Amino acid sequence: MPVRFECAEFAVVEVTPWTEWTFARLRAQNGAYADVEITGPGDVASLIAGQLEFLDGKSIDSETDVPRILNLDDHRLNGDLSLATAVSALRTGISIIQAIEDGITLTEALSGDPADSVPLYANINRGLFATERKLADFAKAAERAVGEGFNAVKCAPFDEVSPGGDSAEAAQNAHAGIQRVAAIRDAVGGGVTLMVDCHGRFDVKSAVTIAGDLAELGVSWFEEPVRPNTDPESSARIADRVPMAVAGGEMGYGEEIFADLIAMDAVSVIMPDVMFCGGAAVAARSGRASIDAGGRVSLHSPSGPLSLLIGAHVTASVPGAMPLEHAVHEADWRTTLLTPPERISGGRLYLTSSPGLGAELDWDLLRRIGRVWRK
Repeated sequence: MPVRFECAEFAVVEVTPWTEWTFARLRAQNGAYADVEITGPGDVASLIAGQLEFLDGKSIDSETDVPRILNLDDHRLNGDLSLATAVSALRTGISIIQAIEDGITLTEALSGDPADSVPLYANINRGLFATERKLADFAKAAERAVGEGFNAVKCAPFDEVSPGGDSAEAAQNAHAGIQRVAAIRDAVGGGVTLMVDCHGRFDVKSAVTIAGDLAELGVSWFEEPVRPNTDPESSARIADRVPMAVAGGEMGYGEEIFADLIAMDAVSVIMPDVMFCGGAAVAARSGRASIDAGGRVSLHSPSGPLSLLIGAHVTASVPGAMPLEHAVHEADWRTTLLTPPERISGGRLYLTSSPGLGAELDWDLLRRIGRVWRK
């Protein structure tokens, strides 16, 4: 059924001194609505409000129609993360609204079979922002996550390495980060999967150098030693020379960029983020295409409960998808933002069988603890 947007409400809530989550409720003229997360750079809310004005009165048959109607191509959207976030929100909103109107879950709307839960891995980095990030802090955070039932833990340990620096200096400065990873391994033992996010801090030479040390610690996931979206050639050279999977692509928009990363062997695991990649349907199609081409997919999701829930439906819809990222221990009250509350147990996020997402934001709570406005 076509969707005609009417208006939007927005909310922002402070999570920690370092983090805010921003949300939108997109309303259709027939009264249907969809909650989406728009946590991104710039004033995404104003961009969405402007796009809704342009779309006023227009009937949208499919989420794929949005960029065409707005006269936006993938090249421009890949160069503007705020704009990509706004467009992704609209596209995901259409998928959710149409799923609700069809009486099916978002998983089913994305051509998947219903699932009661999906596996998660624990990203401990967000919760570590409130600590001194010492060895003991990393070890304690990882040990806590494993105690909660997660069997895979990811950290971003290379605080001392600055992107664009000298290769030898980067490798030397990485020593403190490798010690943090070693502290995690000592704390959790050999049966837990260790994953490392580099945030693009290295070059080919330094990345290959530190990969050997990480391999000795049993690290099996090497995320964005360089930024594959902007330097796929270097990422491919690294992937060819290191003994673990190279993952990335978290800021990419559109199916083509993820297909290219796999075709170039720049990564073996793509990481679409539903907030940036073009939305839930783009993430699902990209994931299936990656697996068909011999790659893998694990959604990027270090933000709030709404983007995690949308990412979970995408994960459930893609046979063979790897566990979904979850930023643990950043805010224990995050579960209360959704109705019914977010349910994570034993390293899995549980879904309901209700149409659409199966949950929605508690806007009364957002008004009490955050700021809500309409444009």
